[in-house]
Amino acid sequence: MTAFHDQLQRLAEQVRKRLPHVRGEEATKQALILPFLSALGYDIYDPTEVQPEFTADFAKKRSHGQAEKVDYAIHRAGVPVLFVECKAADAALGTFSGQLARYFNSTPACPVAILTNGVRYVFYTDLDEKNILSDKSFFEIDILRLSEAEAEVLEGYTRDRFDPSAAREQAEEIIYTNQISSYIGAILRSPSEAFTRFVLGELGVFTGKKITAKVIDKFTPTIKRAIQATLLDMATRSIKEQSDEPREAGPAGAEAAAAPAPTEEKTGPTIVTTPEETEALEIIKGICEHSALAANAPILHRDTASWFTISVHTIRRWFIRLYFNQRKKSILTRVAPDQVKALAQGFEVDGSRVYINSPRDLLRLRALLLFAFEEAARQGETNSEEESDA
Repeated sequence: MTAFHDQLQRLAEQVRKRLPHVRGEEATKQALILPFLSALGYDIYDPTEVQPEFTADFAKKRSHGQAEKVDYAIHRAGVPVLFVECKAADAALGTFSGQLARYFNSTPACPVAILTNGVRYVFYTDLDEKNILSDKSFFEIDILRLSEAEAEVLEGYTRDRFDPSAAREQAEEIIYTNQISSYIGAILRSPSEAFTRFVLGELGVFTGKKITAKVIDKFTPTIKRAIQATLLDMATRSIKEQSDEPREAGPAGAEAAAAPAPTEEKTGPTIVTTPEETEALEIIKGICEHSALAANAPILHRDTASWFTISVHTIRRWFIRLYFNQRKKSILTRVAPDQVKALAQGFEVDGSRVYINSPRDLLRLRALLLFAFEEAARQGETNSEEESDA
């Protein structure tokens, strides 16, 4: 479980306790929705970042003379980039409202709109027609039943991670990934005739022979058993790889700490590490090797569908994340934004994110990469010492 997922799990417990006592939309905002926005890293007390009751110049007035408003507009550099419309906790969300659509359609700078009742969060964008809010959502979560995969997607909308310019591409990726996963899941649970025919054709066993319906019926159960055996083997390997992850030294963990550390953690056969990610990893390793802390701080890495993580001590203590599968390549560190700005002069910087054109640009970010690495390495040493003294 990632640190962000763990934080959302704690928020879910808070929501679960408060939910029976929440009545009405205003109470829902205060007790459930604002804590959620805060968990995403937004400063809910700064109206220049999270503006309540956002009214635009084009807002239509209701029959009683008041202009329509969106409950919250999250801003970046003075521009709204996320609209959040709130409903009472006991309200059914249904589809998005015309009010939210009008605001979205008239604000090209804002790529994502969220409809929520404090438990469900439904994300919309303009996938069908530019600047026109789509009828269907591209992502939805229930905070009380949040999976780790959903938390990984949601992390892309945190203050340090959200990239408005890539939001629509990210929405498309989420939709296509879900559709492909559903299709593959259905095929693996119950192989279709077309899939069975494809597998038999790839094996070459029936080359030059006709694959008849009788052959399909005969081999479908065999293919299904082979799939189940493969999935079981993959799950077993995944569990073993996680158990082999290096553990920090504690009162009874000296032997585990002394064991050789793995250099990577695989997340599944569908993840393809690109040549650019490999090049970036080697460049970063080469830079970090010159640190005085390098000898006792093993560098690990893990590739995922959304980012490539480079860590120290344990796979979860990351200090660099590569985002090379988006329109604009970038890296994200855990260094404070003001320090990133000082250490990445000449680059486009957004918070703790630095935009680059190619892995070779990392050579010009040597100071930032060393700082991020050494901060993570020292944190790992501190945690190990605290555990040993416990």
